[in-house]
Amino acid sequence: MMAMGLLGKFGRAAIAVLSVMSINVGLANAGMEEDFTAAMVSYERGDFATAMPLMRKAADAGKVEAQVVMASMLDAAEFDEEAVTYYRKAAAAGHLDGIYGLATMLAAGEGVKKDPKEARLLLTKAADAGHKAAIRGLAQAYLRGELDVTAEQKKGPEAVKWLSLSAQDGFMPALQTLEKAYREGDYGLAVDLVKAEQLKQTIIKLTGAGAKKRRRGETK
Repeated sequence: MMAMGLLGKFGRAAIAVLSVMSINVGLANAGMEEDFTAAMVSYERGDFATAMPLMRKAADAGKVEAQVVMASMLDAAEFDEEAVTYYRKAAAAGHLDGIYGLATMLAAGEGVKKDPKEARLLLTKAADAGHKAAIRGLAQAYLRGELDVTAEQKKGPEAVKWLSLSAQDGFMPALQTLEKAYREGDYGLAVDLVKAEQLKQTIIKLTGAGAKKRRRGETK
């Protein structure tokens, strides 16, 4: 009976401690969310002086979205090493913008030793998950032979994959390259004049829309 009584006391004490811990975690999370929301309001207004300390507070508390925005602000302000730190945190949490941001820093060697191979691996990870900027980044890397892309890889199946995916999103260099490739049988593709014409019409449509927008801007 005494053992049961002591167990009951300790059990109740443990439950009480856990309850307090749960409440504290809940309050901390609520505060983190409030800081992030307030930071975003200031950030979107262009009030970076107010946004940055709130964003940093939320980022340091573990808000992944805040880590990404904080990294981008630090990157823009040329505080590259600190930007890399926050991108790494977000990337470690699996955030696609964090992975992409870290890849761009590694590719450029900003705030970290330049590592094109690791940058391509990270871009591929984000691109495989559907990150549009990463897909375009890979397409561009294959077009230019950047990020340790070899001459053989430059026109191989991976190149076609990323060019095709970025073309679907309207990436003009990819559209133009594929249109030419289907006409001439480049990149290991079979000549397909129908496909080439479809791509040509897409290019015309996109460039025509851009010209119209420019003309409208000029008349204002």
